[in-house]
Amino acid sequence: MKVLVISQYYYPEPFKIHEICEELVKRGHEVTVITGQPNYPDGDLIEGFSNQQILNGVEVIRTDIVLRGHNPISLIRNYLSYPRVAKKSIKNLHKEFDIVFVYQLSPVLMIKPALYYKKKYNKKVYVYCLDLWPESLKALKLSENNPIYKLMLKISNSIYQKCDFISATSPAFLDYLSNINQVKQDRLNVAYQHGEKMFLEVEPYKQQEKLNIVFAGNIGKVQDFDCLVNAVTRLPKEKLNQLMITIIGSGSYLDEFKNKVNENHLNDVFVFIGRKKVEELIPYYNQASLFLLSLEKGSTVGKTIPSKLQTYMSAGRGIIGSIDGATAQIIHDAKAGMTCPAGDDEALSQIILKMLNQENQLEEYSKNSRNYFLNHFTIEKYVDQIEKKMGELL
Repeated sequence: MKVLVISQYYYPEPFKIHEICEELVKRGHEVTVITGQPNYPDGDLIEGFSNQQILNGVEVIRTDIVLRGHNPISLIRNYLSYPRVAKKSIKNLHKEFDIVFVYQLSPVLMIKPALYYKKKYNKKVYVYCLDLWPESLKALKLSENNPIYKLMLKISNSIYQKCDFISATSPAFLDYLSNINQVKQDRLNVAYQHGEKMFLEVEPYKQQEKLNIVFAGNIGKVQDFDCLVNAVTRLPKEKLNQLMITIIGSGSYLDEFKNKVNENHLNDVFVFIGRKKVEELIPYYNQASLFLLSLEKGSTVGKTIPSKLQTYMSAGRGIIGSIDGATAQIIHDAKAGMTCPAGDDEALSQIILKMLNQENQLEEYSKNSRNYFLNHFTIEKYVDQIEKKMGELL
């Protein structure tokens, strides 16, 4: 198959679409990606990537989008620019494709170039939906009665309904797409995200000098680090010298997060590493006792299964978190850790305390986590699903 991939984000940005594309190439497919200039998550251009290049067998075309920048206006301009410049790139393509695959994050407008290609060449559009729209607007405190929300509901429904098939990351996403976006159920299924295979190189669990709880990823308000800080403040003071919490990443909430740590006199517990490339994470994961997952109660993101779950499982460590829905259920089913309801800092504090007192349990969680990954979340299992669906759509 000749596959045209529409994705505003691509390597070196921290999303998994490049692994999907490279696996398709390994299987003999020809893959071209239309993406933006790399600038996620910090909003500054990541140097060293040309406008057109071959990366691990994948043809990558980078459009001149407006960078995310450092304020809401530039972010809106960024969101609006990709559909426009991606459409221009489609007009300049010198070959036809069999199918269009969209790796849909925010905003939903990134699907529009694929629909343009569909209209022009009568090809099917297959979407992998990682962000729900207009539900994602609620993270900006827009209510369902807001005129902007109502407008985006109409736009989102129109876009989703024109797609030929949509795979979603969780059953909750499937329900939303069916009930709110009114997509027919026979054009929907669930395809869980995969985890990075490179983290299979992480060393087996070893007891650390302190219980080292590691978080790696975007540091935003939706990750609810306030819950984590509040949980740690509830611990007996004599336990704090046995605990280290390693935070790897950057994002819009980082400064406020650091301020809260400082205000609560927890600088000896929290260690802020900053953003690292994916391939630089293994030494930090080698020293992890547990991983942390946390999302705001009722958040849009809480409806999905964050990709960090698969990543953490591939690294072979137990997982604790304040998180709801299918994510908590998977951790429970895998016997890979402990969770509490999102936002429940008292319960999270009790989980941390239990982990401090049950070091022998951590090795079992680690083994169970890795085994569940190998049985459910490898790149091969994921691409098996989407490759089969692409074939059915042709």
